[in-house]
Amino acid sequence: MRSRRFAALLLVASTVLAACGGLPGTGPVVEGRPLGEVINEPVRVVAVGPVDGASQEAIVRGFLRAGEDTDETHATGRSFLAPQSVDLWRWSSEDVVVYDGDLTVKQLGDDNVQVTATGMARLTPDGRYIEQPPGTREKVTFGVTKVGGEWRIELPATGFGLWLDNDQFNRVYVRRFIHYVSRNGRDLVPDARWFPIGTRLATTLARAQLSAVPPYLSGAVSTGVPTGTRLAVNAVPVTAGKAQVNLSSQALSADPANRAAMWAQLTKTLSQVSSVASVSLAVDNTQLELPGGVTSVSSAADLGYDTVPQSIFDTALLRSGDAIRRFDPRYVPDTQASKRPDLKPKDGDIARVPDTWVDLALSDDGKQVAAVSADRSELSIWRATEQTRSVPPFATSLTKPVYDANGYLWTAGRDSKGDERVFVLDSASSDPKTAAKAIDTPWLGQRRVTALAVSPDAARMLVITTDRSGGDVRLGLTGIVRATNGEPQSLAEPLDQAQSLTRIQDVTWLDPATFAVLGQVGEKDPMRPWLASIGAGVDGTRPGIGRLNAVPGAVRITTVGGPRGILIVTSDKRVLARAGTNWPLIERGSDVLVPGS
Repeated sequence: MRSRRFAALLLVASTVLAACGGLPGTGPVVEGRPLGEVINEPVRVVAVGPVDGASQEAIVRGFLRAGEDTDETHATGRSFLAPQSVDLWRWSSEDVVVYDGDLTVKQLGDDNVQVTATGMARLTPDGRYIEQPPGTREKVTFGVTKVGGEWRIELPATGFGLWLDNDQFNRVYVRRFIHYVSRNGRDLVPDARWFPIGTRLATTLARAQLSAVPPYLSGAVSTGVPTGTRLAVNAVPVTAGKAQVNLSSQALSADPANRAAMWAQLTKTLSQVSSVASVSLAVDNTQLELPGGVTSVSSAADLGYDTVPQSIFDTALLRSGDAIRRFDPRYVPDTQASKRPDLKPKDGDIARVPDTWVDLALSDDGKQVAAVSADRSELSIWRATEQTRSVPPFATSLTKPVYDANGYLWTAGRDSKGDERVFVLDSASSDPKTAAKAIDTPWLGQRRVTALAVSPDAARMLVITTDRSGGDVRLGLTGIVRATNGEPQSLAEPLDQAQSLTRIQDVTWLDPATFAVLGQVGEKDPMRPWLASIGAGVDGTRPGIGRLNAVPGAVRITTVGGPRGILIVTSDKRVLARAGTNWPLIERGSDVLVPGS
């Protein structure tokens, strides 16, 4: 039980308060902690070692609890092990099992103990959080032997990592972002990973930032860090808010542009450590400088780099029949005394699209609407002041199109050979004969794409796929590989997300690191919107965790700004807006059009 678990641990929380005289009146403005973030860096957990005369079960439970010990040597945990098993405890090089609820410990004969638990996730050695499907049971068998008259554990010959319940995991690990640079701009693209909390977090983050681009972003982003660059010393000291990153000599091979990018990446990444206010770089203890003699940077934005935020809109377009009009997505009838606002069209608004065309999408500048024909064999584009552009036929079973910030229009379907493909169209081209092109997706095979969503930085995409029969639903995060002119060429092999959902209907980005999906945990569950974070799983899929109310019949999800601006369209043409966990009706229509969707 939870009370017994805490009784075996000594929680020592040391909070250092500096400058208690009030709010500072000087100093740099730095990015604060995200809302809702648990501030657990100051908490240190010290495990309790084995007690003389303890039973086999008590020794096993004590060892697993000792995995939470933040001491980097894990000396207390090793004291539970038989000498021959000490080297088999690979807490930093094996998966961390994150489980939900209590452990079940079962005796197997005289010298073996089996432990089982409900698996929630696994954390790989490189910090990737992998959700486990519902009903997953984790299992491990330990040998037990007497050492000096006391029971000690023999680990499996294949090695063993850590088992942590979800509460323990969130005390020991923290999600942080490593940053890379978009191929065709100065945008920083975040890559979510989990790292051990502790005094060496700045060092750990810096070392991770110097590593190569991960496979799912390969070709989609770049790094200013020259190949082979490492920390010259095994520490990143932080003194008076300044992090000093001392790099190996390979860093000198970076040209001025890459040096600025490298500095921006390290600054953005290290600024996630609460004690870091600025970052300085050195190579073999020789201080680096930027033009003007600058030796310390407090924000990546000072170098012209930053992540791309999700846009916020106070209006959107609503399609009813073949008419399209502007509406206020935040107006909820029956809860406000004021009359519904009568919104006038903006320049470039498209007023009409025949209702024989479905699944409308709005370009990033709001001046184009794309749609597929009802039989999903054609794609067309409407503009307010030009003739409708009919795209030459290229596939069947077309998905809802989606625009990216670079003006490319995406869809997926089945080509003339019967192969499942992803297609892009240059929607800004003045040539009416410009055709949609299939891009390279060797990982797709015979899987079928059912929905696409491009990130605000246009470097990543969330892709929902199924097998040919519509089963085995997966949500993948993939990098968009582009040519030097910005034209998409391929999609990198995706990194799986939202594995705890068995069905996923639609997805939308909420910001550079979070998204919302329509999905189900169980086959008989109603369709429900879920909030999720890249590399951190789906909120509310476990019992006892808050979740948004179900929306039976939901077919599309979008946002006019973050999680509070989510809108849902149902199969019976109701438009619902988020109000806390509820979904009041605000309009009736078949499509809600938000720029870039």
